[in-house]
Amino acid sequence: MIFKMAQRIIYLILKILPFNYLRIIVYRKILGYNIGKNVYIGSCKLKCSNVIIEDNVYIGNGNKIICKDLFLGNGSKIISKNSITGKANFKLGKNSRIINNHIIDVWNNVTIGKNTWIAGCNSQLWTHGSLQTKLKKKDLSIHLGDDIYISSGVLIAPGVNIENLNLIGLGSVVTKSIETSKNIVIGNPSKIVKTDIDWRENW
Repeated sequence: MIFKMAQRIIYLILKILPFNYLRIIVYRKILGYNIGKNVYIGSCKLKCSNVIIEDNVYIGNGNKIICKDLFLGNGSKIISKNSITGKANFKLGKNSRIINNHIIDVWNNVTIGKNTWIAGCNSQLWTHGSLQTKLKKKDLSIHLGDDIYISSGVLIAPGVNIENLNLIGLGSVVTKSIETSKNIVIGNPSKIVKTDIDWRENW
């Protein structure tokens, strides 16, 4: 009881500390988080059992990150007012971005590869469903590969995997895995509308 109360006090202090270097000291020395060089952590809620944050990572104001194991790769950014919460693990790869006001449910694991963007705002990733979550007979984790662009307002269903080098268009509802690369995917439910397209060069 005393330990939990002390934790609450620490997290409250972290939210009001005016300087980044003070927050980093508390996260490292008191909470035991493994934090690299040139890391910025704004006024946000960051509460995980095990934390590895590599160099040059940015976590902006208003984010809520609560999970079991957290890994943020070198150069990754979580900009502002995102909710990343649950009891499982969250991994964001090197140079990937999560922009504003997204919801990522981490009831099961969420893994995002390198150079992948959850762009714009208001996308949602969900990893639980009432029956499957209770029965634990199906892995509802989400895996997004490398070099993926997720546009604003995208919904991704539990258990979806998206291969490398895909673009998911505005407002798409992704209910099934995308098992090939270099596609443009749009719609509700989403479908592949163009193939053999490297969105980084042709979009």
